[in-house]
Amino acid sequence: MRASLAARILLYFVIVIVISATIVGVGLYQQSSNEVDKQTKDLLTQIVDNAMNHTDMYLKTYDRASLTMLTSSSVKDLLNLDKSDFVSYFLLNRPIKEKVIQPLFINNPAISLVYLIGYNGLSIYEHDVEATEFSQTLLQDNLERLKTITNNDGKLTIMDWSFMDGKLALTRKISDRQTSKIYKGILGIEVNIEELKSLWEGIRLGETGYFYIVNDNGKIVYHPKAEMIGEHLDAQLLTKLKENQNHIFTYKDGVERVHFNRRSDYSGWTLVASMPLDELRAPVLNIRRTTIVTCAIALLIATIVAYRFGQSIIRPIRMLVNGMRRTEKGDWTHVEISGKSNEMDHLIFSYNMMVSRLQELMEQVYAEELKNKEYLLKRQAAEFQALQLQINPHFLYNTLETVVCYAVVQDSPEIKEIVRSLSYMLRYSVRADLEEITVANELKHVMHFMNIMQYRLGHQFEIDVQIPPELLLSKMVRLTLQPLVENSFKHAFPDGIESHHVIRIEAMLDGDDFIVKVMDNGVGIPEERLRELQAKLAAQTQTPLTGRTEREGGIGLANVHSRIQIVFGAAYGLSIANQASGTGTVLTLLMPSHSSRRLPDATIN
Repeated sequence: MRASLAARILLYFVIVIVISATIVGVGLYQQSSNEVDKQTKDLLTQIVDNAMNHTDMYLKTYDRASLTMLTSSSVKDLLNLDKSDFVSYFLLNRPIKEKVIQPLFINNPAISLVYLIGYNGLSIYEHDVEATEFSQTLLQDNLERLKTITNNDGKLTIMDWSFMDGKLALTRKISDRQTSKIYKGILGIEVNIEELKSLWEGIRLGETGYFYIVNDNGKIVYHPKAEMIGEHLDAQLLTKLKENQNHIFTYKDGVERVHFNRRSDYSGWTLVASMPLDELRAPVLNIRRTTIVTCAIALLIATIVAYRFGQSIIRPIRMLVNGMRRTEKGDWTHVEISGKSNEMDHLIFSYNMMVSRLQELMEQVYAEELKNKEYLLKRQAAEFQALQLQINPHFLYNTLETVVCYAVVQDSPEIKEIVRSLSYMLRYSVRADLEEITVANELKHVMHFMNIMQYRLGHQFEIDVQIPPELLLSKMVRLTLQPLVENSFKHAFPDGIESHHVIRIEAMLDGDDFIVKVMDNGVGIPEERLRELQAKLAAQTQTPLTGRTEREGGIGLANVHSRIQIVFGAAYGLSIANQASGTGTVLTLLMPSHSSRRLPDATIN
C-alpha cells in the first residue's frame, strides 16, 4: 500500500507536468488575446466596482440622513399648513431648524445647505457660513424646476446643478406620510464634493490611464483634468459607453484605449476606467513568459522530489490517522515512534502525550462529577429538611390548648373532629421527602386546617376556592399553601374575623408558569413593612435559607419561598403585594407548569 500510494503521487505529478506543458505550448498564442482581455477586465472591473461601491456608500449616508426629516412630525405639520397661517409657520420654523436640520450639519460636516420647499408655498432652509446669497424667494422660483428634475418615486435624486457652486446637490420628494405617494414638498441637501474627489483622485491606472464619471446626459461629473468637469463627453464615445455597459471595448481618439464602464442604479452615474491598450498588453506578456519558465523549472524539481517526499510522509500520517480513529471510539491508542527523531516523530510524540493527558483528564472529570453530584444531593436534601423543620409551632400549641378546653367543658364530637384534623395535619407535615404533591393534596391539608380554625374562631368561616378542575392534579411543593392561609388569619384581620372578610384561593396557567394566589380583603401590609418583606425574599433568592430562624415576622413565608426554589430553581418562588384596591394582600406562588428542574426523591432519616 505504501509503494502504491507513492507511485500514485508520482503519477499525479507527471500528469500535471504533461498537461501544463501541453497547455502552455499549444494554447499559448491562441489564449493570449483572451488572457489579455480577462486580466484587463478583472483589473478595470475591480477598480470601477470599488469606486462605485464607495461612491454609493457615500451618497447613501446622506440618503439616510435625509430620512430623519421624513419622520419628523414638525416637518409633516409644515407640509400641511396653509400658506396664510404665518403664526403656525413661525412656531414650526425654529423647532425644525434646531431639532431636525441642525443635527444634520453636526453629524455630517460636509453638508453646506439643507432646504425644505413645500408645495403650499412655505419653505425653510439652513446653510453654513460660506453661503451668503440665498433666500426663500430663490427656493420658490426654482420649485417647478425641482419638481421636474426630482424623481417621482420618492427616491434620492442627484441633480446636474446646485444652488451653490461646486457642491453636490441631492433632492427627494416628500409627503406627510411615509407610505403615501402624494408628495407635498421637496427636500434638498447640498454637500461638499471634495471628499468624493479625494476618493476618485486616489485611483491609479498606470502612467497614462485615468478614471472619470459622466451622468446619463453625458455631462462629466468628475475627470482628472479639472477643466473637463462640467463639460459634455464626446457624443460618439458616450454612445459606445451606453452600448457596452459592463463590457470592455476599445476606442481610438488619437491613441487606442481600452474602456470599461458600469452604471450605478443608485446614483445614475456611469463610472469609466480607461487605459492605453499597449500599456495593458506589455506587463501581461512579460508575466506570461516569466510564468512559463518558472513553471517548467518548478515542475521539473517537483517531479524529482515527489517520490521521496511521498515515502517520507505517507507512513507516519497513516499511523496517526489510524490512531485518531481508534481514539474517537474511546480506545486511547498510542502511535509507535519510528526512532528517526525527525519532525514526524516529534508530532507522533506530541500526539501520544495529548492522548495520555486527555485520558487522565477524562478520568478526573468523571470522578469529580460523581463527587459533585453526591455532594449536591446531600446538601439539597439537608437544606430541604432544615426548611421544613422551621414550620411555626404556635398553631399546634394553640390547637392543643383548644382541645383541652373542649375536653374540660363538654363532652362533644368537636373534640373528635379537632383531634382527627390535627392528626391528618401532623401526618402530612412531618414528611421530609422532596416529592411534589398535587394541588388537591394541598387543598385537603387546608381543609383540615380550616376544620380546626372553625372551633378556634367560634363561628363558621369558609375559604373561597376558585381553581379549575383540570388544575387540581397540577404539581406543587408540599406545605406551601396552608402557611399562606394561616398568614392571612394571623395578619390580615387583627381585629378579628367578620362576616365580610374573605380569603380566596385562585390558580391559573400563564404560558409555562403555574400560578397560585392567596388573596384577602384585610388591612394589607404597611408600605415600609412590605418593602422589608420583599427585600428579604429577594435576598433569600440570592442566598437560599438554610436553617435560620427568627422569632417574629415572616418565618412561614420565607420557608415556603425557599422550598419552592430548592425544588424548581431560583426563577420561581413566593412574591408579596398589596391589593390594587388598597385593601388586602396578595400572596403569589410561581411554579413551572411542567417541571424542568426537579430533584430526585431523597429522604432524610
